[in-house]
Amino acid sequence: MTVEETNEMKQNLFGKPKLGLALSGGGARGLAHIGVLKELERAHIQVDYLAGTSMGGLVAAVYASGMHPDAIEEVALRYTNIRQLIKLVDPMVPRYGLFQGELMHGFFREVLQNLTFTDLRIPLTLVAVDLISGQEVHLNEGNVADAVRATVSLPGIFAPVGREGQRLVDGGLLNNLPADVVRQMGADIVLAVDVSSNDYNPFWQSLEQKRFIIGTLGGLISVLGESLDLIMRQQRDYKLQQSPPDFMLKLPIPSDITVMTGYNRGSELIAVGEAAAHPIMADLQKVLIPDS
Repeated sequence: MTVEETNEMKQNLFGKPKLGLALSGGGARGLAHIGVLKELERAHIQVDYLAGTSMGGLVAAVYASGMHPDAIEEVALRYTNIRQLIKLVDPMVPRYGLFQGELMHGFFREVLQNLTFTDLRIPLTLVAVDLISGQEVHLNEGNVADAVRATVSLPGIFAPVGREGQRLVDGGLLNNLPADVVRQMGADIVLAVDVSSNDYNPFWQSLEQKRFIIGTLGGLISVLGESLDLIMRQQRDYKLQQSPPDFMLKLPIPSDITVMTGYNRGSELIAVGEAAAHPIMADLQKVLIPDS
């Protein structure tokens, strides 16, 4: 049975199919997700379920709170200039990570207005990983900002988040593109947006030369980062084979924009998201909106 036939059957039985949107992690690259949201709004396509990891989780959470993509873009561009980013940096004695993450957590609480998951306009699940159990954790209860803080906790960079006997870190470690998660939430049609890179990136190795972490620490972080990238790519590919999305957007983001660099290029990244998403809007409308 083709996708079109399946969707027609679902419409006949249940009405309009439910759209699930899965947004991947990718650090600065994740700003491109905002462009995809802008195109969905322009096409009057309603998102019924959201799942996100790391930066994709942050963008998904803000959108689920009811903020329009244009407003999300405004906030993103205002807070990703170097002066504002410095205000969110709280270095710590290297033990669990380079940064404590409390200033960033406060920013999340401010933007998300201390909303809980039950307050959200769109059902949302954020993905983290528990270092103690070694299991993927789906966060969909309690304070949303707390969950965002957990899903963005890149090991070695931000300290893990303690929660009910767990030590939570970035969900990208096991599921960087949670298409399967949004399907489990009840989505009939899944649109997955991937901003991660398939290629080796020398960013982690370049950290060895940074003045504030030069020496042994820089080398350790470099090896850790490269290892994480490899694991995340393999896990992503495995997950997509097990639960392929109906629509897949792999955004063509410049290779010099990485997890940690490129935040000052927000307008460029958002435009990349818009340009990549626009061509599939007509097909999405045909599947989701009767007689479109």
